[in-house]
Amino acid sequence: MPIKLLGWRLFMAFYWRVFVLLICGCYSNNGIVHNRTTNSMDYSSSWAIRIPLVHFSNLSDLHALADRIADEAGLVNRGQIGGLKGHYLYIHNNTFFNQSGIKEHVLGKMQNSITELLAKHPSIEWSRQEVVRMRYKRSLQFKDQYFPSQWHLDNLRFIGHDINVTGVWENNITGRGIVVSVIDDGVEWTNPDILDNYSSEGSWDINSNDDDPMPRADEAGLNHHGTRCAGEIAAVPNTYCAVGVAYGAKVSGVRILDGPMTDSLEAMAFNSKMHINDIYSCSWGPDDNGKTVDGPHQLAQAALAHGVLAGRKGYGSIFVVASGNGGHFKDNCNFDGYANSIYTVTIGAVDELGDMPYYAEHCAAMLAVTYSSGQGMQRNIVTTDWRLGTGTGCTDKHTGTSAAAPLAAGMIALMLQARPCLSWRDVQHIIAITAVKHDVDDSDYYTNGAKYHHSHKYGFGLLDSWRLVNTAKVWKAVPWMTSWSTPIIHVGKQIPTSTNQLIEKYYVSKDNVGEVVTLEHVTVTVNLKHRHRGNLMVSLVSAEGTTSKLATARQHDRSSDGFVDWTFSTVRCWGEKPQGTWQLIVIDNGFDHSRGFLKDWKLTFYGSSMTPEEIQKRQRLVEEASSGKYLHSNDTPPCPPRPPLYAPQDVVSERTLKVLLLLGGFCLLVSIYYTVDVVFDCEASDEGSADTASGEPQEETPLLSNKLAEEDQIRLSHILERGAKKGVTHDDRSKEMDHVAPSKHSTSPVDEKKRVEEFERRLRFAMEQSLYLQAQHLSAMDKFEKDLTKATEDSLLTHALHKSRLEETDANKKSKVPLKGILKKPRGYVLKTDMVTA
Repeated sequence: MPIKLLGWRLFMAFYWRVFVLLICGCYSNNGIVHNRTTNSMDYSSSWAIRIPLVHFSNLSDLHALADRIADEAGLVNRGQIGGLKGHYLYIHNNTFFNQSGIKEHVLGKMQNSITELLAKHPSIEWSRQEVVRMRYKRSLQFKDQYFPSQWHLDNLRFIGHDINVTGVWENNITGRGIVVSVIDDGVEWTNPDILDNYSSEGSWDINSNDDDPMPRADEAGLNHHGTRCAGEIAAVPNTYCAVGVAYGAKVSGVRILDGPMTDSLEAMAFNSKMHINDIYSCSWGPDDNGKTVDGPHQLAQAALAHGVLAGRKGYGSIFVVASGNGGHFKDNCNFDGYANSIYTVTIGAVDELGDMPYYAEHCAAMLAVTYSSGQGMQRNIVTTDWRLGTGTGCTDKHTGTSAAAPLAAGMIALMLQARPCLSWRDVQHIIAITAVKHDVDDSDYYTNGAKYHHSHKYGFGLLDSWRLVNTAKVWKAVPWMTSWSTPIIHVGKQIPTSTNQLIEKYYVSKDNVGEVVTLEHVTVTVNLKHRHRGNLMVSLVSAEGTTSKLATARQHDRSSDGFVDWTFSTVRCWGEKPQGTWQLIVIDNGFDHSRGFLKDWKLTFYGSSMTPEEIQKRQRLVEEASSGKYLHSNDTPPCPPRPPLYAPQDVVSERTLKVLLLLGGFCLLVSIYYTVDVVFDCEASDEGSADTASGEPQEETPLLSNKLAEEDQIRLSHILERGAKKGVTHDDRSKEMDHVAPSKHSTSPVDEKKRVEEFERRLRFAMEQSLYLQAQHLSAMDKFEKDLTKATEDSLLTHALHKSRLEETDANKKSKVPLKGILKKPRGYVLKTDMVTA
């Protein structure tokens, strides 16, 4: 029996030990491992308590008491909760069993007992078992069918390889209020992803000359290009296909590529509805065949220049162009005049991993790059598609730099919503200062004298929506653009072949450039002859040592045209100072003994009065703004006044033109009358001079005409007559007094007589003084006339003597030297002099 009792006791001890260990298995040292749900409340295995502070002057004593209470309850004190003194977090300890086998009611009893113990403890003022509460990330969720495949917006496969736009959307920056125009082969605006964001007011069909840019369903099925670009920019979030970068913006279409292209049509497209359209996206250009040198001609160039001045009501239209897809032909976007223009934002492409794809071109005019298609297993761009022909309304096959440029246009739309008053140059500055220098092929990046990093492959780097928008929010407008050009630098030298190079230098002083303190764009206009243009390599070295590869060798370019007034552009000198020695380097790497000839070249600097210190300040601002601190604040610089000169509503009316025409005609008549009057006066003066020279007696006219003296006498007589009339005599006053009744205020006849005599005396004195002063004036004028006459006679005598000496010296000559100079007499009088002969 005792043995059985002992066995029973051992069994019960083992049972309770296992039970306790099982119960303890629901806790761990690292925190909560098991939750209990009761009445829709999810309770955790942690407790928060509060110990009153009134009895503790030392915090160490308070912490010690909290530890003792935790030990009594079989819990672990995790320390003070945040900065709340007297508040502590308790959790359970020692877990090595899996809690999944614990029954709900057993766990509940254990937790309830701990809760009851803490509630009744005399040193605890307040305690509560923690409840698990759900919190959700406030990220946007789109229901569009192919949004998960839009890796360029949110890349979940390669984290960070996207345009970083979701955070911008969460701050309600979606491009609202901005209109982006797609200049292309048309836009199928009836697509459900485009319809709600379509701007009919900003659209035009140049090919058909109407307001509907709907693409034509061609047999080849290639007129889907513009619709795909439009979807990238502003596809509507719905359940249909995809989402645009600036899905709150409006998109318009300018149809021009579905027909013959001329210079005038391009000019019309660049300025189409520019009082409505803010940004123009152009994913096209000259042929990318590695042998073409072409670009905008006279009208299109003028339209680009007009757009940046008059577009967006004075802030300037933004022209975004693709750098080109001729990489596999070794093409260079400096041979593309659209990418080479100072008025455009030139955008290249990188693939999903950030590498330069096989089709991408490089050049010194590249501003930045963004994502597009690659090769092999790398993904393309998902966007809308047309539904004509074989189209389905959605595609995952959009490729090339044609897909990169619309992404950049959409990101610029986000910038303009954050700060609508950004000028076209502000946009270029923000891109240059915020673009990310990614780690791929880092050796191609060069840091110039102003601390800007630039690559011929990637421009200033990858576009980052978050950095663009946050910087735009606090961006202060840059100073006005100024420019300076060198004179045409004539060279007239042959270009050496092989490893030799032609180096031409030009020194630019600080006084030359004027207000161009720091640079933006630098252009080089070259006139050069060569039988095989593709053999040439042209580079420019700035005053601060930055090298720009303007022309690279192209094996497919066998043209003998050379370069005729072709303008290369570079942005690699952005922020540098212009003064110093600039070098143009020309290399001929051909081996066919074809000689080249550099005729001349010219530099043009575009920049502003911004100082290097201001540039450094703005560079620091970018890093500060990228934290997002300014996006919700009102700490935004005021917008500069909108230039009123270029507002489209300020066009001169027909009535104003008529008024200006009448005023112009009146001014013309006045000028004709004045001209005729001067001519006749000159003729009269010449006749007087001729009479004097002939020796005919002339009536002497003094400098001060006698007529003036006669007029003075008449005027003085008139004064005396007026004084005589106004001066009332005593007899007249007596006659008047006979008819007037006397009053106590009237004066006596004696007083009246004295007053009249005093008036006459003063009047007589004033007239005498006037006559005296005029006599002095006449005397002085007569003296001046005599002195002038004498001086004239002396001059004539001196001239006659000089003439006599000349005649004696040239006595052997057949003809005499004519008298040089004419004595001009004043108009209105004739000098009476005796002609003096030698």
